Amino acid sequence: MTYKRLYIKDFFPVSPADPKPISDSAKVVYFYETDDYQKPKEVTVSRVKSSWSGYKRQPERYCYYIGFTVYLPKVERRDLSVYAGVNLQFTEKRDIEAEVVKKMARIIGHKYENVAFQGVSHNGKESEVGIAYRLGYSYSENNMGFGEGRILYTIDKLESSPEQSLFILEEPETSLHESAQHEFAKYLLDVCNRRHHQIILSTHSSVIVNALPPESRKLMIRDEGGVDIRNKISSGQLRSILSSGHVRSLDICVEDNFAKVLLIEVIRMKRKALLKIVEIHAIGSTDAVREAVRILKKTGKKAIAVRDADIGPSEKEGLYSFPGNKPPEKEVFEHSAVKAFFKSKYDLDVEWFFQYKNVSDHHYYAKCIASEIASDESVIQTSAIEEYLKHVNNNFDYLIDAIEKELDNHN
Repeated sequence: MTYKRLYIKDFFPVSPADPKPISDSAKVVYFYETDDYQKPKEVTVSRVKSSWSGYKRQPERYCYYIGFTVYLPKVERRDLSVYAGVNLQFTEKRDIEAEVVKKMARIIGHKYENVAFQGVSHNGKESEVGIAYRLGYSYSENNMGFGEGRILYTIDKLESSPEQSLFILEEPETSLHESAQHEFAKYLLDVCNRRHHQIILSTHSSVIVNALPPESRKLMIRDEGGVDIRNKISSGQLRSILSSGHVRSLDICVEDNFAKVLLIEVIRMKRKALLKIVEIHAIGSTDAVREAVRILKKTGKKAIAVRDADIGPSEKEGLYSFPGNKPPEKEVFEHSAVKAFFKSKYDLDVEWFFQYKNVSDHHYYAKCIASEIASDESVIQTSAIEEYLKHVNNNFDYLIDAIEKELDNHN
């Protein structure tokens, strides 16, 4: 197998369109395991002016990049096996080991009698063509589907490269149906164990993510502040994120709309990314919340509840509670900072107003205030909650941690 040394510049080329794809102060730190597991070798490759320095200190290791060009259908790139046609001459044939053929068959879902690479030549040019034997017939890669051809070339590289090689795979799910994606992920774990390879892959496939153990998953999120990496993230969380929240990983039941708004704003303040992972439902009474969680779990969904503080938690049942010791409406509207906010902005003494209007049911706090100051109930709820959270948001840390723990428990 021919081997080409790859460098960082091969992946981030400089051109008039991209004069500086990488910062002048960029650096990459590599860690290599040694005979002493407590003393890994560290090598830093730094950007110096317009080039990289530090490569010479790297230990030798075979590294392969398997991107989309690992297999481009020969019919699309006008390979000699296509344009030479009947003038092709067969040269040496390279058979694939029977066990490897079985692994390919398990991924693709076809039973192969044999798979081989047939050498071909024409006018001094040489190439290889993959050939599969199935159902008593043979066909070359020129008549394979893209997914089948890519799997053939990928497996060939993984099986024929030196042991302990490093492979970088880019979106291996391309042109594979879900069953094939799942089997391919299982194959990657198998080849790592057998041939001691290290494989790093990028994927948007929830099927592949679900087939891999949590220890192997890393989620990269980039924003204005840089790149954040989350380790051991659950497959459910990843699916929610990859679907931009269209598929939620966890259902959270609360009693009423005020509790729902409160929990949403807490999550927005503490862990905004969770808003695309969880679905919050206003259910009704305490008993209805407990029953909703039970039914959701019975249907196979992941569900918890956040009950009012005056009810309290039952964490073994997945029933948590808001902080404090009163219903959330009372915790919010009776807080001194919230009362000061309404006095300052609306010249409304909330405590006196509730006494004057005889508002004893906390469920009507926001509605009555909205009516008094000619506003909307949802505006009053959100304004009060935002002011409340400015002063007590740390009290909700345990609740956010509990939600994340529930997500992590469902790998």
